[in-house]
Parts: sequence; structure tokens; C-alpha cells
Amino acid sequence: MIGWGQLLLLLFMCRVFTLMTFVPFADSRDTLTVRIAASAIGAVIQGMILIPIVLLKESVTGLTLEKNKPAGIILAVLYLIFFFFYTAGSLIDFREFLGTRFFPAAEGAANSGSILWIGVLLIVGVYCGCLGIEALGRSAVLLFWFFIAALIIMCISSAEKFDTANLDLRFTSTNGLFSAVLNDLSRNGEICALAFLAGNVRDRLRCGVYGLLASKLALISSVTLLITAVLGNFAFLTQYPFLAVGAFGDARFIQRGDALYLIVWTITAIINIALFLHISAGLIGEVFPKCRFRTTIAAAIVFAMTTCFALTGLSFTDVYDIVCSGWSVILLAGIIPLIVLAARGGKKKNA
Repeated sequence: MIGWGQLLLLLFMCRVFTLMTFVPFADSRDTLTVRIAASAIGAVIQGMILIPIVLLKESVTGLTLEKNKPAGIILAVLYLIFFFFYTAGSLIDFREFLGTRFFPAAEGAANSGSILWIGVLLIVGVYCGCLGIEALGRSAVLLFWFFIAALIIMCISSAEKFDTANLDLRFTSTNGLFSAVLNDLSRNGEICALAFLAGNVRDRLRCGVYGLLASKLALISSVTLLITAVLGNFAFLTQYPFLAVGAFGDARFIQRGDALYLIVWTITAIINIALFLHISAGLIGEVFPKCRFRTTIAAAIVFAMTTCFALTGLSFTDVYDIVCSGWSVILLAGIIPLIVLAARGGKKKNA
């Protein structure tokens, strides 16, 4: 069991990982106002769809398996597919991030090199995932302060480059707002973990859930403003705008900011991967209670998926964008828990 604050920071750091390796709307020409509006609307939508999970306060798949085992197995499979692809996407994103920004040789290596990177990350993820949700929750609290320290250093070092002329807050058109909102939801896939983790929170689940949404909105809005003010139009040209802000700075008290960012980025990636391996292992355990080495099995499946895409040349991004789309987040975090809550309420009423 973990506290609501640990839940908040654990999933918050998962969102930070996505922010580090991909900044929403950085690859589009949406105005700054549309970007911030999409984040705000996305937060409101998340708040609405998460109401059933807050009311249930238990694992959605676990409750379904108790009442209807075939339906529970189907739901567990749906969640597992999502979490497997989400974990694989995190692995691939981080491997590409390392190869592009820190180790160019790794980016240009053959497929065998990429598979080796993914294998090493999965081994570490399995070890951390086997430590349990309590260890991950405590680690997230410590990691949060490291991230805040790195963020403060980044802001101080780039303060001289801050130009308010780059901030255009005019709202001229709503074109692209709907797609921007869906894109924002797709980058908040960590909320689907609440359908499983709700049963691991001691109390005040509501505070953890809505505190998470408020924290993420504050983070995304502030970082979007920082990136736009510091980088301007260059934000559309760089692959990792968040890290580029730190590179633009000139902090005299830290000679190599990249080293600090690499440490924070790496630990965040491991926590993110370990959490979803742990959740996947838990889902496997709900369906097959006597199954052993569940975390290892989950990691093996993810490794097989990534290897298959790497060796066959198939586009992982195309499949990932479908499986982990904004609509999938709405389905797994909102619609399915709502159906389970309605079914549970109906049975209690009949009883």
C-alpha cells in the first residue's frame, strides 16, 4: 500500500518522463494559446473520466474477475496490451533519446545494438519492479526533488535567454484544438494505471488523483511557456525542446548540466518502466494467481515485441499511435471503469 502523495508523485514522474522525451505540440504549428488551452481541456476531461475510478477505489480488473471471470480476463487482456505497448514505447523513446542526445554511436548502431540497450533497461526495470509498489512510491518522492533541482537549475541558467516577445497569447482560431486535445490525452497514458493502482492507496485517493491532474497541468503550462520564451521558433526545429532549454543556458555554478539531466532522465525512465512492468505483472497475477516470475514474464513479452518490430522493420510508431491513442486512454481510464461501477451499483441495488 502507498499514500496518496506517493501515488501522485509516482504518476507525476511518469508524465515528466514523457515531457522529457516528447514535448506536446512541439512538432506542430499550433499557437501557444491553443497548446495551453488543449492542456487545460485535457485536464478537465481527465478529471471527468476518472470519477468512476475514484468512486470504485479498487482495481477495475480485480472487481470484474470477482463477479465475472470471463469478462475480467477480457478486460485484463485489454489493459495488458495497452501497458505492454506503453512500456515498449517508453523503452524505445528513451533509447532513441540517449542515442540522439548523449550517445550518437548508439543511435547509428545496428538493430542488435538497439536490442541490447532495451534488454539492459528491461533487466533493471524487472529488478526495480520486483521491489514492489511501496519501493517505487518512495523512490518517486526522492526523484521528484532531484527533478525540481534540475528544473530550477535549468530555469536559472536560461533566464538571460528569456524573451517575452516570443510569447504570443492571442487566441485567433480554434483550428486544430480538437486534435491537440486528443494528442494531449495520448501523452497522459499513465492515468490508465489508476484503474489498477486505486486499490493500493491507503486513503484520500481523490486527493491523489486530482492533485496529480493539477500538478501535471501546472508543469505542462509552465514548461510550455519556458520553452517558447527561451527557444522561440527554434522549439519547432529541435527534437527535444525541454533539454534544449538547459543547453541554451549558461549556469556558472554547474559546468556540465547535461550530466545532471542525464542522471535525472535515466532514473525517471527506470521508474516509469518498472512501474508498468509491476502493473503488468499484477494483472497477470490476477488472471493466473499461481503464476511465478510475473514481472520477468511481462518483461520478456515487451522484449519480444520490441525485438519483433526492430528485426522486421515494421513501424512501431504506427501501431503505438493506435493502441495508446487518446481514445484508448478514454476507454481504459473512463469508459470501462464507468461500466464496472454501474454494474457494481446495479448488483448492490438488486441485493
